[in-house]
Amino acid sequence: MLKESPSGVTTEVLGGRYRLGEVIGRGGMSSVYAARDQNLGRDVALKLFAPQAADADELKRQEAEIRLLATLNHPGLVTLFDAGVDTRVPDQPRPFLTMELVEGQDLRSRIRHSQVPLDELSVIGAGVADALAYVHGLGIIHRDIKPANILIIQVRPGEPVRPKLTDFGIARIADGTRLTATGTMVGTAAYLSPEQAMGSPLSPASDIYSLGLVLLECIKGTVEYPGSAVESAVARLHRAPEIPADLPVEWQHLLASTTALEPMERPTAAELEAALRHALVSPQSAPADLAREHTTRVLPVLPTRPPSILRSGPAQTSGPSQPHSPAKTTAKTTAGQASALPDSRPAGARRRRRLRIGAALAAAALLGGAAAVTVAANSPATPDVVPYPSVSGTLGDHLVELQRSVEP
Repeated sequence: MLKESPSGVTTEVLGGRYRLGEVIGRGGMSSVYAARDQNLGRDVALKLFAPQAADADELKRQEAEIRLLATLNHPGLVTLFDAGVDTRVPDQPRPFLTMELVEGQDLRSRIRHSQVPLDELSVIGAGVADALAYVHGLGIIHRDIKPANILIIQVRPGEPVRPKLTDFGIARIADGTRLTATGTMVGTAAYLSPEQAMGSPLSPASDIYSLGLVLLECIKGTVEYPGSAVESAVARLHRAPEIPADLPVEWQHLLASTTALEPMERPTAAELEAALRHALVSPQSAPADLAREHTTRVLPVLPTRPPSILRSGPAQTSGPSQPHSPAKTTAKTTAGQASALPDSRPAGARRRRRLRIGAALAAAALLGGAAAVTVAANSPATPDVVPYPSVSGTLGDHLVELQRSVEP
């Protein structure tokens, strides 16, 4: 056992190089010490876990996976320097981690002081989401997102605070390998995701749910699901978090989506970060909409009545008259007047005139047919015959005469 002085300072050396100082944090599974790395001459934070059963295979697996976590490098993460096992007591091995020693307070202490304004919360939330996007991309799930594991630091006076996510001691690799004893539910009860509470398989969405509860606590100043482990776990399965109605709509939507019961309905860490970064440039400090964008096709406006179809028989003149523009009415009247005059030209000239009229009428029919085909392509059903527009008056009579002349 470690020997501590009344001031909380020990004289123990772990791993042959880390001299322990005062206790700077304590939890149910571990204690955190300020320590001095005698080999490199730098101060570190050393997290010493509670004694475990002497299982050689389990300890070897733990050590390998913790060393993997030590390779993480991101400005939003507390850097993990080293890992090892304290074997001074043979039947009670104690894993330990050495980490970057960060000066500042954790988010839990910040919440106890006062509620967090939305603009400050946007900075904190975006930083944590960015760190989660990084570790999730490597297949690592933190599994214990809570205010006590989010450190708030200020690099320079007057600059915005920066969050750093810590405590990957109980992280889980996404392929199912555990860092803790088999069958143990890991995480803090008040921030467990529903799937954690039910013992279901976890995913990066589990961290998003926990972060959503943290953001909500920063706004309300109280834990959303207090009580014992069982009470807290059951409560989230029976009711959704109570989101203040006076929050901006964008914040209400963000909190509701991050704490959705179904993991697939929650945003990714990258989406959450983008939404919170948007709040940093918004006058109301409102995050962006997290709803997925859908492509909307604008369909053409279809005619209310289908076009009339020209049949092979004589043109129909009965029925309601269709409105015409002044230009069309003038052209039709002029053509009618011309046809009423006797034609005294030679037969050859008349034949050439009929051929020119026939060619013009055929071109008009083709153009009208193309327009009708275009309309029919946008209509719900395509008619069996190609629709042609109805042509009335003298021009229509000539078109019918031409159609009869080419019939076999």
